[in-house]
Amino acid sequence: MIRVLVVDDHEPTRQEIVRELAAGGVIQVVGQAETSDEGYKEAQRLLPDIVLLDLHLPGLLSTADLLKRMTALRNVKVLIFAGQAKAAEVQDLLEAGAVGYILKTDPAALVRMALLMVSRGSRSVLSPALPRHLTRLTAQERLVLRHLTKRGRLPQIAERMGVSEDELNQVIEHLCGKLELVSATQLIKWAKKHGF
Repeated sequence: MIRVLVVDDHEPTRQEIVRELAAGGVIQVVGQAETSDEGYKEAQRLLPDIVLLDLHLPGLLSTADLLKRMTALRNVKVLIFAGQAKAAEVQDLLEAGAVGYILKTDPAALVRMALLMVSRGSRSVLSPALPRHLTRLTAQERLVLRHLTKRGRLPQIAERMGVSEDELNQVIEHLCGKLELVSATQLIKWAKKHGF
């Protein structure tokens, strides 16, 4: 049995996923919590195999702090369970220790499959709704995408980043190739669409 703690502040969503997970017979929901503080206390107490963690929780602990504390617990893995996905934050959370990122809109069978994959050691388990290029972006590339979505023309963006306009154009060309886009305009639209 895969022991799961569900942490979500929206009770109807939490109850629905608990019911759906219990139906499969392979997963045992060992606890529930609705705030970041309760989630951490329950994770400490229960030491579940996996914490299914909503992103935006009330409580004193930020998502980053909660993720850091939970992943420091012995043999506890954290799978993000979010209402929506911003590509910019998905990779940050994976690098901070989450083993995957799935969406509340994903079918229950997919959520169960993600939990099974994580329990067997998979990392970077992503919802099929997320962009397929997502895990290939480096921290530096994500930073460039964040700069590109701020107001200003390329010379201003280059100045803000402390690089020459030629260097910025080379990075943009590289990112366009990596993301299979054909222009800086398409790249900026892609970055905005995905929350950079």
